[in-house]
Amino acid sequence: MPCCSIIRNAKKDDGSVAVPLLFNAGKHLLTEVFGEGDPEVASQYLLSAWNKGGGQYGFENHWVAEVNGNVAGLISCWHDRLPENFDRETLSSIVEHFGIDDALEIVMRSQRYLAVLEAPLFTEMGIGHLAVSPDARRQGTGSALIEFMEVKARAMKKNALVLNCEIANEGAIAFYKRLGFGEHRANDQFVQMIRALHIETK
Repeated sequence: MPCCSIIRNAKKDDGSVAVPLLFNAGKHLLTEVFGEGDPEVASQYLLSAWNKGGGQYGFENHWVAEVNGNVAGLISCWHDRLPENFDRETLSSIVEHFGIDDALEIVMRSQRYLAVLEAPLFTEMGIGHLAVSPDARRQGTGSALIEFMEVKARAMKKNALVLNCEIANEGAIAFYKRLGFGEHRANDQFVQMIRALHIETK
């Protein structure tokens, strides 16, 4: 882990740095789903959703890495113990920002992507929205965030970490492989990466 770094729960006030990181973690997909090709529209929604707190893009289900007091990295996770209102909060953030008619179109576009993204199994923790600011890369911030999630997954008795990565993102795939992830399932657009966790039993 880099010098003077901590990993903590994200806060609403982190949005000015965290939301651009979130957007960069899945720029193509987020632009297509929420902006219909316009990155500014997608970014505006993400900031609105972040500030609401709950749901997939809210600050409550994100963690940040600080390096020398500044937010330098971001990560989120999905598992079977998310709040019961998690999906409802996500939908609410879309409807509130775009209105009901546009929200229906966005949900339909989102479903097309969900059809090719592998969801985590009951025994797995899915991680996502992993991004590191340019000036903090190659210092261990990304790997520290993943190790932090591994600790959480072990505490929840999960047996693997999984994530989805665009096939075209060769740099990210190589990064995850260096951290012990292997390619698990793949289609034309995405590959699911997996790293087994060995849970100690007493």
